[in-house]
Amino acid sequence: MGWTMTTAMWKNSGPITGARINGTRERAGIAACFNDCDGKPLAIQLDPRNWEPALKILGFYDPMENKGLTDLGLAFESEDNKNQILDSLSSLFAQQKREYWIGLLRESDMVAAPVNTMLEASADPNMSINNYVQEIYHPELDENLKIHGTPWKFSETPSDPGLAPSLGEHNEEILKDLGYDKESIDELRNINAI
Repeated sequence: MGWTMTTAMWKNSGPITGARINGTRERAGIAACFNDCDGKPLAIQLDPRNWEPALKILGFYDPMENKGLTDLGLAFESEDNKNQILDSLSSLFAQQKREYWIGLLRESDMVAAPVNTMLEASADPNMSINNYVQEIYHPELDENLKIHGTPWKFSETPSDPGLAPSLGEHNEEILKDLGYDKESIDELRNINAI
């Protein structure tokens, strides 16, 4: 699923989709993103033993059988076959909301997940619990800002994000460390060099 998610993430245009039919002609699997009826993407990953049961659970078996597309291995025979399978799945997933499809697959212990927007992801409770999204106070704006947290957690070295220095905030300190005296720094300030 990592390949599919990475492809979807970096595509940088709507709709967020990507698909990979992998394995062999005899043992084909699929990792793909499809859009629901609202254009919201969901990701699925089915190994060869789950392909046919998933089609039945989703109610896709009959429509796919009517087109002769229940054998995922057909995708290895030609690009046209692969495109027909993916286009048919795309049309079928576009008939309901992603929560519906994800629920059906997860109830059967199959891999399915929403592909969240940045806003949806930032509202996920796990994001706050794990400090992936944190809030810091910005004094110039007089409000809290949401920022991304750090993925690394160390017991002896906490990582506490803060505000970046404002432009020129440390000029005087740095110039003093470089050997400038107060008069030289004032002169630089007077000619608008700092």
